[in-house]
Amino acid sequence: MRFVYTLWEFIKKTQSFVGTTLFLLVAVICTLFILRTFVFDSKTDNLSSKSSALVIDFRGQIVEQRSFSNDPYKQILEGRIGSNTLLRDVIKAIDLAQNDKNIDMLVLNFDRFSGAYPSKLHFIGQKIEKFKMSGKRVVSYGALYNQAAYLLASFSDEIYMHPQGATLLYGYGGYQNYFLGFLEKINAEVQLFRVGKYKSAMEPFIRSDMSNDAKAASRELYGGLWDDYVAELARQRSLDENTIRLGIENADQLLIELGGDLGQLALKSSLIDGLKTRAEWVSYMHELVGKGDENQEINQIYLRDYLSSKMILSDLKPNKNVIAVVYASGSIMDGEMAQGTVGGDTLSRQLRDARNNDKVKAVVLRVESPGGSAFASEIIRQEVLLLKKEGKPVIASFGGVAASGGYWISANADEIWASPTTITGSIGIFGAIPNIEGTLAKIGITTDGVGTTSLVSAGINKPIPEKLRNIIQSNIENGYQRFLNLVAEGRGMTIAQVNEIAQGRVWSGRKALEIGLVDHLGNIDQAIEAAATRANLEDYKVVTVEDEIPLQIQLLSSLFNNQSEVAQYILNKRNSPEKILMRKITQKLSIFNKLNDPHHAYVLCVDCLAQFNKEY
Repeated sequence: MRFVYTLWEFIKKTQSFVGTTLFLLVAVICTLFILRTFVFDSKTDNLSSKSSALVIDFRGQIVEQRSFSNDPYKQILEGRIGSNTLLRDVIKAIDLAQNDKNIDMLVLNFDRFSGAYPSKLHFIGQKIEKFKMSGKRVVSYGALYNQAAYLLASFSDEIYMHPQGATLLYGYGGYQNYFLGFLEKINAEVQLFRVGKYKSAMEPFIRSDMSNDAKAASRELYGGLWDDYVAELARQRSLDENTIRLGIENADQLLIELGGDLGQLALKSSLIDGLKTRAEWVSYMHELVGKGDENQEINQIYLRDYLSSKMILSDLKPNKNVIAVVYASGSIMDGEMAQGTVGGDTLSRQLRDARNNDKVKAVVLRVESPGGSAFASEIIRQEVLLLKKEGKPVIASFGGVAASGGYWISANADEIWASPTTITGSIGIFGAIPNIEGTLAKIGITTDGVGTTSLVSAGINKPIPEKLRNIIQSNIENGYQRFLNLVAEGRGMTIAQVNEIAQGRVWSGRKALEIGLVDHLGNIDQAIEAAATRANLEDYKVVTVEDEIPLQIQLLSSLFNNQSEVAQYILNKRNSPEKILMRKITQKLSIFNKLNDPHHAYVLCVDCLAQFNKEY
């Protein structure tokens, strides 16, 4: 026994020694990596100082916050790791490049770009305009410009396209599937409770077509956003707005006259400045910035490499005055949630940490959410109120969408900033519980039982008891009244005034300013300045508040980005027509996975996310 004990002690000491040695080795490697990245190594040093290009290579969608689940391996199989571009990365890179002597031009590349909310496109466009004011050049090149890509490209001094490419402009709008007929065929139903005649989130489950109220609201929203789009294109390309509109409407006839050549159509319509093959583009870039060193074809640096090269140790220095930017990005759900979904407990904890941190003097709540759980939204709103009570200003900054629950959590902020093309409002509430009793009966499964009261429910296996239906509907109506009250309180309006612009209706940011739902039109930079002004800060540091991403996810994100062969293989496998159809159906039905409010009450604008961030 003594021998065994001695051996065990030896093993423990050996484990401790090996563990300590490995830890120190990893620490040394990490330190050397940080020093190399932040201090000694600058990838821009390899660029020609007289003329070099920064390539903004947009990947996937432009998002406020990357989405990560707790299962990174599932994300790999779904092709979702490393697939999007952070808005803050793009903005930071353009701001840095504006005053960087090593960068003389921007190149916008859209080969892997899939889309973004209009507000993000206009915001990046404003930064590009500021970059051009420094006397530096901006050019775009691509094989295919979708509508979002072309809006960004229009801010360039020159736009070039491959001769076999196309520029696709078709307007804003949205079509979706309606499932009533399908549910009737399988003897299922969605038991819906709602308040607000424009609250159309669950219409696809109770109708076979779009209601007239929903159509009217959508026409006004899309019309306003399209007006902004066309006006910006006309300004950037020095074209007449009517010419652009007529060109789109008559594109079929113009294309016939050009023998079906989409490249010539874009050129004749003055949407681009020239057609260039890949080889011609490389030759043109050699004229502008020269050849790159070593294996680099062109003297240029890509977005992510550039940001890595510009990170310095001074960025890590603390400051006694901090403005915390807290992100509410994704659907709002009850409990703790991974990044990319707004967990009521998660975001509340982050706001609470900011409140308890003496260095944090003000908070900017950056919202990009269609809403979700009313209960989780209220928990978050209470933390906003506590921040204000502590004397710390809270400024809400709306991204592409801040509707329903996204507006609920923002209504009591000291100021609300939105872009003209932000999608906001949708002040309404609903509850939805499926009933699949008929579906089960078709395959020989029946449900029966007893309860001590008439409120006992069989869940989704039978219709909700009448008394329970009354309770849920009453709670929904009470929730709507609470929504009206908190908006009235936060916006300095009467309940009647709020009710007039509520009813679940969605508005653009520009219209929201007119009706009093927001205070100012502007981007996150202006919201941060407003926070500094309210907190009387001149010297301050802006810090992003996010939960730490697990190391394994960070590593996998680097390995399996959109440029990897594995990612491309997975994406290609996912995009067959039949899989696209199945994904559309499952994505629509997956909404029920996000409805986890303990009271079955939801402030959610389902369509707000669907129309501008489409995945095909």
